[in-house]
Amino acid sequence: MVTLTAARSGPNASLLRGYRVGRAVFALGSLLIAPALMADESLRVGVYHNPPKLFLNDQQHLDGILGDLLLAIAEREAWQVEPVACEWQRCLALLERGDIDLLPDVAWSEARAERFRFHSEPALHSWSQIYQREGLSIEAVVDLAEQRVTVVDGSIQQDHLLALTQRFDIPVDWINVPDFEEGFTKVANGEADAAAANRQFGEWRASEVGLVDTPLMFQPVQLYFAASPSLPQTVLERLDDYLTRWKADTGSPYFATLQAWQAGAPTPPETPKWLRWGVAALIVSLVVALLVNLVLKRRVARQRVRLATNEAMLGTILDSVDAYIYIKSPDLTYQYVNHRICELFGRPAEAVIGQRDEVFFDPATAAEIVQVDRRVLASGEKITLEESHVLKHDDRVRTFLSIKMPLTLTPGSPPSLCGISTELTEYLEMQSRTHYLAYYDALTGLPNRRLLMESLATTIEEDGQNKPFGALMVVDLDHFRLVNDLQGHASGDQLLISVAEQLRQALDKDAMLARFSSDEFVVLVNQLDPQQEEAAAKAERIARQLMTTIHRLRNSRSLPISASLGLALFNGESGSLDAVLQQADMALQQAKASGGNTLRFFNPDMQASVLERANLEADLHHALARHELELHYQIQVNHKGVTTGVEALLRWYHPARGWVSPAEFIPLAEESGLIIPIGDWVLTQACQQLARWSRQTAYAPLTLSVNVSSVQFQQPDFINLVEKRLEQTQAPANRLVLEVTESLLMREPTRVRNTMLRLREQGVRFALDDFGTGYSSMSYLKRLPLDELKIDQSFIRELLTDKADAAIVDTIILLAVSLGLLVVAEGVETQAQLDWLKGHGCYRYQGYLLGHPKPIDDLFTDKMPRR
Repeated sequence: MVTLTAARSGPNASLLRGYRVGRAVFALGSLLIAPALMADESLRVGVYHNPPKLFLNDQQHLDGILGDLLLAIAEREAWQVEPVACEWQRCLALLERGDIDLLPDVAWSEARAERFRFHSEPALHSWSQIYQREGLSIEAVVDLAEQRVTVVDGSIQQDHLLALTQRFDIPVDWINVPDFEEGFTKVANGEADAAAANRQFGEWRASEVGLVDTPLMFQPVQLYFAASPSLPQTVLERLDDYLTRWKADTGSPYFATLQAWQAGAPTPPETPKWLRWGVAALIVSLVVALLVNLVLKRRVARQRVRLATNEAMLGTILDSVDAYIYIKSPDLTYQYVNHRICELFGRPAEAVIGQRDEVFFDPATAAEIVQVDRRVLASGEKITLEESHVLKHDDRVRTFLSIKMPLTLTPGSPPSLCGISTELTEYLEMQSRTHYLAYYDALTGLPNRRLLMESLATTIEEDGQNKPFGALMVVDLDHFRLVNDLQGHASGDQLLISVAEQLRQALDKDAMLARFSSDEFVVLVNQLDPQQEEAAAKAERIARQLMTTIHRLRNSRSLPISASLGLALFNGESGSLDAVLQQADMALQQAKASGGNTLRFFNPDMQASVLERANLEADLHHALARHELELHYQIQVNHKGVTTGVEALLRWYHPARGWVSPAEFIPLAEESGLIIPIGDWVLTQACQQLARWSRQTAYAPLTLSVNVSSVQFQQPDFINLVEKRLEQTQAPANRLVLEVTESLLMREPTRVRNTMLRLREQGVRFALDDFGTGYSSMSYLKRLPLDELKIDQSFIRELLTDKADAAIVDTIILLAVSLGLLVVAEGVETQAQLDWLKGHGCYRYQGYLLGHPKPIDDLFTDKMPRR
């Protein structure tokens, strides 16, 4: 292998060698004068072997493009750089724990941004590329056919190229090598035709071994210096400042470094005379610095003697203070504790000194204390915070107001931590009791009128633009006075407690339940829905549930209990607090005037809409039993006009309403839970149809796609249900395609993935429906066992007139190809749309141009599916 430090030549190499000699001398000077310069910072830098971007040279010094850039910045900032050799995964683990401060050559991602800190300006741009021997002409991925190509075993280049060539059935003779250098050597020796490598390595070595680059570039990335969470933000700000300024100046060290690592073999020049004079001057400066250092050491010694003289007096003062005072060493072991700390731990000072917090606190408390203490030492700033601690062998939570600050005991040494804590436990308990009496009902424990009014006022006064509707419900017990008069107030109080408990259990945790007056309760529900009709339907469902809950109650003498309920919707445009309360109260009075035990909306039109929706839901309950549901099928065609499969679409024919739109009844079925039996019926019908087709040669190859609701998919027995229907019908599992939505993938992704993998083992296939309308995470998407992506018809509709839609569709097609997925375009209605899709690599289509949804008996009446 070529020695990395000898792979440069020309004038740039001369400048770089001179710069490095000066850098080495400066580093030596920094080590000698570091004790005297208390502002110097020491950076522990992780280094993994990845030339020419990053590696340790023969002298175990930091080297490479990113190494030179970091050292150039460190030289100007007087940072001491301490390289720490580690493998890639080990480097990441050390960085997250704070055992190293910086790790160069890290690409940004959301997952890494949660673990580490990044500066803003990329340090380097990179990508992967194919390099070929001279005389060969590789211009596209298809040109790799029958070629011998080297890839680093286990690299990202290998994964990407294998997936890409397998997707297009391109036969390639892959040659696995341990590193880029051996891959280039094999091409140069005629043992291979081309090699895959990152751009920096290719530009650095390709011309030397007789390789030339090709137009095949892939996987662009931006590279940064990733930082430990404990590293001060000022270091990252300095990195950004140098990178931004140097990138704007072509004569800066940034461009000099890049040019030096792109050059060929060097001819070692003599050290410039100016540099020799500079070294001599620096040596003189170092001698002076050493003398100054000796003077400072003597001063420190005298200060230590003075500190020891005053230590006894200071200890007496600190022991008399009514606060917990302590000092911890840089590794967070106790160095000093006053008398109050000893009382808290129940141990003498000798038994506390040298111990860590895990000896005295429970594990969770000790971990929190360590995290805060490390943050204080890393930031170098004083903080004030409220801490809740639990001592070992004591379950009581004790609250402290703590001040923590770094404390430099010895100049030049890492700071210790000084803490002063005052206990607030008794004060907070008293404050909590006072707050409870002011804002909560003493009988039921519910929020009282005051807390409800404040919460409602806050909700109504929020910005009303595009704000979802909320609901205010006033619940009044019918004939409650008779309970008090006939059975006594004790019985009435017990009834109110029972009503409060049952209503609390019936509501979601986000809803607020309050006792408004004697027998009147108020429910506040926020964030129902942006659409008024949908919000009204959800509110009506909650109100009916509350009334049913109350109706099931009995008091001590088994008297029936009922309630009247008034309901008003509100959003940011609903007016004042008093207006919303007045509307809900008016609705309650209408309910009581109707005889009680009923519900009324403030808005009559809304009342009618809710009743209409309730009637539709009631009819949907009987649709299966009355055989009003049926499946229609729409064919899916490939680019050759061959029918490859069908999608089953649920339809409802109501005897009085006629055909009911799926957009109207399917959301209703999901909200009411009816989608579970309906979905089972659809799955059974689809499996029976697949079983029939499997016995017919012309139809056996067809796939059948079924939409699966997220409610249905998340049922605990969903896997067993699918397996049972496949077994009952003997349908071929590999022809069943379950279509899921993006919203399902984002909800409990681990559980969804496990469910899909279990069904994939049976042969069931999966398609992602309406792709592009949701917010799928690419990290989830690539881990799921998907077979198809279906482009939503909203993008296809404006494909030829809207450049944004065309760009989105083109991107989805490329994404599907890179992930090895089939891509199906929905809603194809014109020949022009079909031609555009064919020309951009989409080879599966569905839409009115190819066929309308039809009953199964009419689906293939015109002609048999062509194969």
